[in-house]
Amino acid sequence: MKPVFTAAEMRGCDEAATTRYGVPGIVLMENAARGAVDLAEECLGGLQDKHLLFLCGRGNNGGDGYAMARHALNRGARATVLALAFDSHGDAEANLTMLRAALADTTLGRLDVLDDGSLQAALDTRPDLLIDALLGTGLTSALHDPVSAYVRQVNDAALPVLAVDIPTGVNSDTGEATGGAIMARWTAAMGGLKRGHLFADGRNHSGITDVIDIGMPRAGYYSAATSTWLIESGDVAGMLPRRAVDAHKYAAGSVCIAAGSYGMTGAAALAGLASLRAGAGISFLATPAPLHDALVQKLTEVILCPMPATSGAAFARDAVSGLLERMRTSRASAIGPGISRDEETQACARELIGAADFPLVIDADALYALTGHLDVLAANAGRSILTPHAGEFQRLSGMTREDVSRDPVECARSFARAHGCTLLLKGAPTVIATADGRVFVNSTGNPGMATAGSGDVLTGLLAGFLAQGLDPVAAAICGAFVHGQAGDRSAAVTGIHSLIAGDILDHIPETLRLLTPSTA
Repeated sequence: MKPVFTAAEMRGCDEAATTRYGVPGIVLMENAARGAVDLAEECLGGLQDKHLLFLCGRGNNGGDGYAMARHALNRGARATVLALAFDSHGDAEANLTMLRAALADTTLGRLDVLDDGSLQAALDTRPDLLIDALLGTGLTSALHDPVSAYVRQVNDAALPVLAVDIPTGVNSDTGEATGGAIMARWTAAMGGLKRGHLFADGRNHSGITDVIDIGMPRAGYYSAATSTWLIESGDVAGMLPRRAVDAHKYAAGSVCIAAGSYGMTGAAALAGLASLRAGAGISFLATPAPLHDALVQKLTEVILCPMPATSGAAFARDAVSGLLERMRTSRASAIGPGISRDEETQACARELIGAADFPLVIDADALYALTGHLDVLAANAGRSILTPHAGEFQRLSGMTREDVSRDPVECARSFARAHGCTLLLKGAPTVIATADGRVFVNSTGNPGMATAGSGDVLTGLLAGFLAQGLDPVAAAICGAFVHGQAGDRSAAVTGIHSLIAGDILDHIPETLRLLTPSTA
């Protein structure tokens, strides 16, 4: 998995590289520049005779830009370099000096002060690529003029942009761009991913983000500097369960899902089918008895288990004993999709969760039942996966919308630690937090998945992976990734506007087939 850093964590890695491992800062900067120019060359299909416009700030981000301009000249490009000021220090100043010397021996580049006039004149030449090396990860507040004005000029020009480390204007810890930010097509993330590449405005402004290896030693501090990680396909392929050649349905894993109420048979059906598509050998779908006739028309592979119901066709309080009996004979269970907020059903859900002593996915209306009653989670510490979206999480945790929006990583981390659970916070991107303080950020999914029933498919996937023996953290990682990738495959066929939950369900088999072999 790729580590995901805060700005402070990345600075710590820089300092450790120089002080602990003896790698000079200027070597790190040189490596960064070479790697970023390699990326620029890849983006443009070569640099020979291409015109590159560099916008350079005062700090190390500007130093990266100066070094990149020198290397671009060496590869046959023309370089226009506009600097906020010529008062850089340390490694940035050294690279400015080297660039001046290189420019003195060529007519293919020039160095000038960045202002409204020089920027507009350079933009009017329509360079092949603009290199944003203005601010980098040091931004902690909204942009102000003149930089905010430069950002507007750049965005209005609609040129292809390669951002150095992170687009100017994006907060590298939160992804916020409250004062505007440069819209990059590509970003060269120096040394490692930052949270701002993945969240909020930064997710859109960063474009395609490549991590540039700048020569930091991977042992020691770098490896331990963060507890936040990006999930990628290779990680999931190594976690997914394998099925033995002599497996039978119970060995493959049994699931019980408590779902549905009047008008919500679809949620129950989607969850039950998804658990089978995840690889569970047998799926029991416990629903209020009045739903049986409707669901038997929808489902053939899922086994229906009618339970005592209220007059409104939701789970009655008397259903608890039957649900617990069925769940305890299964390897993993889930509760919540479409069960309603009927007062009696909510009490049923709380009682069941409080008595659970087995792996359990808690979703949707079952999360609502926990509001103000989080103490019931204690009995099943370490075995539960909670799957709220942002609104459900705010209500469940008591955190404000602003808190969750600004820092979902730390909000999720603190909740999971406090309540001894695995928290899968659905969003763009989805965040998975563990009871021991780790956080995993999912890398799959698309806006088309914001559709009714999508979460029910995810719940079934999670229960199916738990039933095959994955621990809650691995099940959450695999479930989020597979769900998102199945959604991405669906969007490639339907587009994001026409995607429905059934499409995600239909693309799970292909997604799993391409990730892992079918036998042990």
